[in-house]
Amino acid sequence: MHEVTRRTPGFHAWQDPHWLVHCHDAAAFVGEVGYTELVAHPEALEQLRADMRLDGWHDENQLEHFLTHLGERATAMLFRCTVCGAHLARARRRRCPRRRGRLPR
Repeated sequence: MHEVTRRTPGFHAWQDPHWLVHCHDAAAFVGEVGYTELVAHPEALEQLRADMRLDGWHDENQLEHFLTHLGERATAMLFRCTVCGAHLARARRRRCPRRRGRLPR
């Protein structure tokens, strides 16, 4: 925990920051990315999709629209596992969009 809180660069998040963990260790923060950069790390993109579905994003069209527009209004945070090198991402919202046809702000 000391390394995450004292020895790693932080990032600004509009929600409470959530540091990702992989292989039982804190992942390294790579940076903020949009969809174009995220596509280069398919495992991170799939993990992000799965996490967002668990958060209530069940409308696939809205989910894909949000993801493909990352980098415009919202960004993803890209992390890398320091043990195995896997990439992870976070761009979660607290709740899924409530109104049909509207994206979350």
